[in-house]
Formats: sequence, C-alpha cells, structure tokens
Amino acid sequence: MKLNNTKRAGWIKMMYMLIPLLVVIAAAAVYLLYEVKDLRYMVLAFIVLLLFFAVMSIFKYSYIVFSAGPDNIQIRFKTLSPFNTPNNSVKIKSENFRNYEIKSIHFGLRKTLFLYQKSSGGLAKYPGIGFTALKEDQISEIKKAFDLILAINKSKKE
Repeated sequence: MKLNNTKRAGWIKMMYMLIPLLVVIAAAAVYLLYEVKDLRYMVLAFIVLLLFFAVMSIFKYSYIVFSAGPDNIQIRFKTLSPFNTPNNSVKIKSENFRNYEIKSIHFGLRKTLFLYQKSSGGLAKYPGIGFTALKEDQISEIKKAFDLILAINKSKKE
C-alpha cells in the first residue's frame, strides 16, 4: 500500500509562503501609498505574522509518503514549515512492528503518529510524526494497514 499527501502538502506550503507575503505587501502599501507614517501598522503586521507562524507551528504539518508491505513499513516525511527542515524517514521491518498510536493534542488540532518496534533492548518508540496534513480517509487507510500487519504478526506468534 502506498499513500502520500502531495496535493494537500503543496497547498499548505503555498499558504505558508503566500499569507506572510500578502501581509508584508499590505503593510508596505499602507505605508507608501497612503502616506501613513504611523508605525502602528507595521507593528500590527509584525504581530499578525507572529500569530500566523505560531498557529502554523501548533499544527506541525508534514509532507508524508507512506508505504507498507509484507516486508517493511516506510514513512518518509518533511515538515512543511517555511524554514529549512530536514527530510526524515522511518523504516521498520514488518515482523518487528509492535504497535502504533495516533494522539490528538492541542484540543484535537494536531495529530501525531507514534510507532513502536521490537529491538534488542526491548520496545523502541519512534519520535512523533505530524499527521495533521492527512485527510481522515488517508489516516483510516494507514490504520487499516497497521492493524493488518499487527494481526499477521500476532498470528505468526501463535
């Protein structure tokens, strides 16, 4: 099974760039065209930008490429923040996959996936992956894939 959120991630990334640009253009237009030399408008534009980036950082949107098969589970992801962020990847052998959790935090505004894998030292928990940019049907497909792998692993144990 393969899944990605290319279209939605592209739209979110565009909004990350477009909204700050529009705020700066509006502030510059007020300052230059209407000869309003009051710095309150600049401060207001700065506050709007700070609030925008604060709200967007709460959501922690990510571009995600998910693939699951009989051999392994792989999730590649990159945070859609306008700042330089690294590409990340998680690859787990299907037989070592033990559990997953999708937690909603910040009053349900942000969804985060946590994966658990059997390792030589016990049960390893991967850092959270931002799932907020995925649609509900995509999340349910991923849950079905995880549940299927867990069921196969459980039947192999018995």
